Amino acid sequence: MTAAKPAKLERGPSLTEQAYTVLRRRIITCALEPGAEVSELDLADNLGMSKTPVREALARLALEGYVDTYPRRGYRVRSITFRDVNDVFDVRVLLEPAAAALAAARMSPATIDGIERLAQVSYAPGEGESVESFVAANREYHTAIAAASGNPRLAALVVAYLDESERFFYIGARHRDVNFETNHDHTALVDAFRRKDPPAAQRIMASHIEHTRSGLTANILNSELVEINI
Repeated sequence: MTAAKPAKLERGPSLTEQAYTVLRRRIITCALEPGAEVSELDLADNLGMSKTPVREALARLALEGYVDTYPRRGYRVRSITFRDVNDVFDVRVLLEPAAAALAAARMSPATIDGIERLAQVSYAPGEGESVESFVAANREYHTAIAAASGNPRLAALVVAYLDESERFFYIGARHRDVNFETNHDHTALVDAFRRKDPPAAQRIMASHIEHTRSGLTANILNSELVEINI
């Protein structure tokens, strides 16, 4: 008689991974605001775990540029400056129009249908969950276009800069309603993809990114979460 093999245990995320995921989300959504000082002990108490996984999560967040470390003082959520915003958008306006042009020539009808659904997502200003869903859909929209370019290196660069942009979007959404301009630009891009028109897709994406940049820089002047320096 053959002995039964022991069942494999399903392992979930480690405590460090859980702490990292929660803290990163809080930083990106500005629940932990730019410039806020945090301590391992306070965060550990809040998350209901020991300081060790929190310390390891904070070390990873520091490497990724989300927090600054101060020996014997604790941690500070990395501030956002106008220079940060402009530097990121300078790169996005170089990368994403090129990705859109490539995608326009290669995108399948099914992919176009998917991004069209994302283009129609809107949010209720001031409602946290609604804003989160909108920002997530916006990221998925831009990520799908980058992936459809057929160039994995270009897509990876686009995703990296979308990650850096995410906090900006949450701050901007607190001070203005971007539903109309975002839906308008996103829908115009979908039309260019359906026509398989790379020059139009490139032009519309460049214009869209500059619209987003100008809207953000105009409205974050009203935000206490951004440092006004160059």
